[in-house]
Amino acid sequence: MKRKKISAIGAAFLMTAALLTGCGKGTSKYLMDIQYSDYVTLCDYKGVEATKVNFEITKDQIQDQIDMDLYDYVTYDPITDRGAQEGDYVNIDYAASMDGAESEDYSGEGEDAMIGEGFLYPEMEDALIGMKTGETKDVKVTLAEDFAMADEDVGKELSVKVTLNEISKENLPEYNEEFVKENTDYDTMEKYEESVKDELTKSSEEEYKSVAVEDIMAFLVDNSDFNGYPQELYDSCKENYDSANEYYASMYGMELDEYLDLFGLDEATQEQEILDSVNYELVVGAIAQAEGIDCTDKEVKDFIDEVYEDYGYDSAEEFSEDYTDEEIGYELLYEKVTDFLYENATFKEISEEEYLKQQEEEYEADEEEGEVDESEVDEETDEEVTEEEDSTKEEETDAGEETDIEVSEPAEQTSETE
Repeated sequence: MKRKKISAIGAAFLMTAALLTGCGKGTSKYLMDIQYSDYVTLCDYKGVEATKVNFEITKDQIQDQIDMDLYDYVTYDPITDRGAQEGDYVNIDYAASMDGAESEDYSGEGEDAMIGEGFLYPEMEDALIGMKTGETKDVKVTLAEDFAMADEDVGKELSVKVTLNEISKENLPEYNEEFVKENTDYDTMEKYEESVKDELTKSSEEEYKSVAVEDIMAFLVDNSDFNGYPQELYDSCKENYDSANEYYASMYGMELDEYLDLFGLDEATQEQEILDSVNYELVVGAIAQAEGIDCTDKEVKDFIDEVYEDYGYDSAEEFSEDYTDEEIGYELLYEKVTDFLYENATFKEISEEEYLKQQEEEYEADEEEGEVDESEVDEETDEEVTEEEDSTKEEETDAGEETDIEVSEPAEQTSETE
């Protein structure tokens, strides 16, 4: 099964191959065939101030990552000789009725969860304790705010018929020298833990570099002067913006109008976000042309050869059926531009603790203002948020996160490299 990276809503929008192609004198084949400076007068893009987060990988973080890695080797043993207990994994069907009518919103089939983890209705968790495989119970549930799909449902009573299909017990391997030798490329725990620390360090460096790049790009877009745009650029940004919204609406099981309303995306907001995307791409293109930043065909080929297996493809040719050279070339060119800006920035340094505190304060402020983020959509639209299987039972690592550059999923809203 092919695995492709899906980035979160809120970044700059995907540029299509049609937008990125075109080979003109003095410009990259991976940019439009225009002089970008005709449409944007850049502010001083060297020495832009950005946030640099200082961090330290702790022993606890290393152990937490190792504990997560152990779940790649977890097994589940069926239990048939006793009733369910707290800590057991269960597979259940449950049919809910509200006000005498069946409610699909509060029902589920073949759901997996761990008793005691809080994903199931509390009354249903209590009822499952002691039940054996194949048994059915009727349960009365009072909808708490965390489980209600709509504000008006809070406090209402559900009549739920729950059937226990299977009970299983989780078996995690013991972390020791033998495990390391059998399942990793290292022959000692010390060497393995050092490799985990290196990976965590690399991941944090990339994450916090992206924070700085976001600061820089926001400053450049806000402080540069724009003089219109090529219609082709606008049309492509709009097309991709619209298709991305349609994709995410369908992903959440919502009609497009419902999705747009939930995020407050009225016509004026949509138009502004499209123009923001256009201006963002104008800045990238103008800097690339001003500094002679380009990407070679060989770099594109080498990148594809390096990553296609990580993305779950059998060959570079198969990978290229989904991701064109033009798309990859632009991603690589974009990364070179942002690397250039990062290397020429000035930094205000803060601790990781201070940064995380700032993020928490900003999140709380957004909540108070009524802004909606992706997690809130999950809570309102996907009953699996409250009834889903524990994420570790079917965890699948995103291969894209292991590469140096992210390849955008078709209909994705970003062309940024994380």
